[in-house]
Amino acid sequence: MRVAKYFVLWFVFIWMFTGAIVGLEYIEGYKIATTEYYGLRNMGLVLVIIPIFLSSILYPVIVLPLSWLIGMIRWVRASLILYALLYAVVWAGAGAFLFYEFYEVRFIQEYELHVSIAIILFGVVGLVYAWIEWRLLHRSVTTV
Repeated sequence: MRVAKYFVLWFVFIWMFTGAIVGLEYIEGYKIATTEYYGLRNMGLVLVIIPIFLSSILYPVIVLPLSWLIGMIRWVRASLILYALLYAVVWAGAGAFLFYEFYEVRFIQEYELHVSIAIILFGVVGLVYAWIEWRLLHRSVTTV
C-alpha cells in the first residue's frame, strides 16, 4: 500500500515541479524580449513538456530516495514543521540552481531578473509538496 502512495507522489511531484518551472518562466522569462532566448513565448507547449519528462526522471532518482531517507529519521518524520522546512530549503536551492541554468548572466543583468523570485516560488512549492507528502505518507501511518 505504501508503494502506491509513492506513485501518487510521483504524479504530484511532476505537476508541482512543472508548475514551478512554468511559473518562473512566466514571471521572469517574460521580461526577456529578445529572439536569442527560447522561453515560453517561443517554445510554448514544448516548455511544459520538457519539465514533465525531466521531473519524471528526477523523482525516482533524487526525490524518492530523499523522501525515503527523510522518512527514516524519526524526529523529522514526527514534526511537520521540520519536514516542511527541510523540503522548502531543498526546493528553494533547486529553484536557485535552475534560475542560473535557465538564464544567462547577460540576461539577468540586462533585464533585471531576480533569483529571489525563483527561491520564493520553489520554496513555497516545496512547502506544499512537503505537506502533501507528510499528510499522505506519515499521517496515515499513525492512524492505522
